[in-house]
Amino acid sequence: MKKLNANTMKFKIYLDYAKYPFLINPVQYFKLKYGVKLSFIDILKNMNMSKVKVRVRERILGAIKGKIPDALKVSDDEEILSYYISIIVLSVVNDKWLTRRYAIFEAERIRKHLANEDNATLSMIANRLGVFLDNIESKPLKVPYFIGKDKVFTVEYSFKVHVKDYLKSLRLHSDPSWKLVNQLVSDGYVYLTKEKAVRYLVEIIADTIEKQVKPLGKDEVPNVLRSLLDSLEAEINEIRKKHVHYALYASMKERFEELRSLGIVVSEAFPPCIKLLYQDVIEGKHVSHHARFALATFLLNIGLDVNAVVNIFRKTPDFNETIARYQVEHLAGLRGSRKKYKPYNCNTMKTLGLCVEECNVKNPLVKYYKEVLRLKKA
Repeated sequence: MKKLNANTMKFKIYLDYAKYPFLINPVQYFKLKYGVKLSFIDILKNMNMSKVKVRVRERILGAIKGKIPDALKVSDDEEILSYYISIIVLSVVNDKWLTRRYAIFEAERIRKHLANEDNATLSMIANRLGVFLDNIESKPLKVPYFIGKDKVFTVEYSFKVHVKDYLKSLRLHSDPSWKLVNQLVSDGYVYLTKEKAVRYLVEIIADTIEKQVKPLGKDEVPNVLRSLLDSLEAEINEIRKKHVHYALYASMKERFEELRSLGIVVSEAFPPCIKLLYQDVIEGKHVSHHARFALATFLLNIGLDVNAVVNIFRKTPDFNETIARYQVEHLAGLRGSRKKYKPYNCNTMKTLGLCVEECNVKNPLVKYYKEVLRLKKA
């Protein structure tokens, strides 16, 4: 595609809007690309709507199933239009659960595009989303994390974001490792590595997409989209019965799979034993091998990724990035036998001296599940 010039910077940065369709609507896009102002109805009349409708189905039904696939046989024009029509469909359906799920999985699909962008482009995208993500790669903040025999290993922070903008990513801060108290903060700014800047942007994008969905009456939808809307509503209802009925009616464990799929972590719901282990690790205290296993497996099983878990252990006295990452990846089932480990059950925690309070459950995960459900109802 002919890349479109984003004239929001002092120097030229080009965005591929097919990768980031949430930044532009079809009328703006076609005006920028072709220099012709068309109405939304005119655009619909001049497009191959059969391919667009297939892509809309892929997006929305993919979100329900847990993954939105990348576009394979559609043009950039069709990709952008399909995104915009997906937002229209969601606005008519007006289902908060589906809207949030769509926003999350669309943002996750976009993550790999962000990871391949240069720092200046990431800053510009953030600016377009209303947050100031300052690119400081010319003078990055370098923090030593390991001193070897002949070399000092450092973590390079090439971005900084103002605290008020950092706090906008509400879902992210349910992850204990992203709480402000655990960040590198100076003069009102939070410093981020590129990897963390990308994840931060993913959360901001998810919130942006969710806000683009606003209640819409079916009579406000162009006639050319009515048949698509009717058929999609029927498919959505049928598939949702199969894939999310449990979110309301099934067992506690199944209900929690839904929370985990949305990436929701509630540190306030940690059972007493895990709270103590987590606090000890964050404060840089030495903890035993069994304590580390218990904490790491618990965090992995409630939805934290490997990077988040590794970062939580960063302040431990004997922390070694290479070793810690290998061990956590092994526990997550990414190495060795590829088996994902479960946390110790409560009897084992008692035997190891890690239990600090009788919770009347069989596993710390069960206590966490119960507490989150209680908090959600409050």
